[in-house]
Amino acid sequence: MGKKKACQDVKVSRPLDTEETRLYGWVEDDVLTQPSLVGSDWLPEFRRNYPLMEDSGAEGDYVLEAAGPSDRVPFRAGEDGPHFLWVYQELFSRLRMWLPFSDFQRDVMTRCRVAVSQLHLNGWGFILAFEKVCLHFGFRPTIRLFFFIYDVHFPPGGYGYISFRARQGRRLFDSYEDSIQEFKWHYFKVLAAPGKQAFWLDHENKPFPWVYWNLEVKDFVVFNLEPLEMAAFKFHVSLLSGLPKRSKFTCRFILDGSDAEVGKYLDDLLDVKMKRTKLDDLMAKMADLARMGPRSILLTS
Repeated sequence: MGKKKACQDVKVSRPLDTEETRLYGWVEDDVLTQPSLVGSDWLPEFRRNYPLMEDSGAEGDYVLEAAGPSDRVPFRAGEDGPHFLWVYQELFSRLRMWLPFSDFQRDVMTRCRVAVSQLHLNGWGFILAFEKVCLHFGFRPTIRLFFFIYDVHFPPGGYGYISFRARQGRRLFDSYEDSIQEFKWHYFKVLAAPGKQAFWLDHENKPFPWVYWNLEVKDFVVFNLEPLEMAAFKFHVSLLSGLPKRSKFTCRFILDGSDAEVGKYLDDLLDVKMKRTKLDDLMAKMADLARMGPRSILLTS
């Protein structure tokens, strides 16, 4: 509790100027009054302990920069400044995320029009755990399957952090943490090094929709799945059937545990619930069905 109170005490309220009001007046006050606690002197140590790039050879292509005293996490780059990416310390230190984003991660953010830093840490937990488990068992993670399971959870009465919530009867994972707030106080900028191309810019050097906070975040409702996606969903449900409530099938265990430890747990779970030979047979049958063409998918925004 002491840490939480100390962080809350550093909130600084300041009036927005005319241009800031036009761009960010829709954002909740709690977001606009929270400066970052990450200082420039701490960033080199953080980067030594937590490399950001999946390809270690690309680390030098990007630099980290602390937020200025008047910066807030929804703020965009200025007209003359280079485009940057706001990220949270805990994405790397707790969830062990890598940059650049996978195609699946980009698809989720693009479809919802939600920025990297606009998504609650628990929302990132669902994305990363879902992707990791799908890939382990040989299923391709798709946004249709993800949004068949989850809907976009908008904050009540305002425009703050966006998260995801399991649809009724489709819950797979427990959230990373029931109540997690500290990540909001630890954000910083990632910028491309001089002469390097930022992965968050398109071929016209314009930022993708998931770079800066968006007012019009969208939900994505999927009523039907393609055969392979339905096979993946039923497979995950079969793994969960009969598990005790406090099993390890949680975002925290899947993301915090070592790859070897998590892989062994998932393989052992598979041996108990459904032999791998049965999974392979199911995949083969569903692949035959897939050749008949996808089923209809109804989408609403």
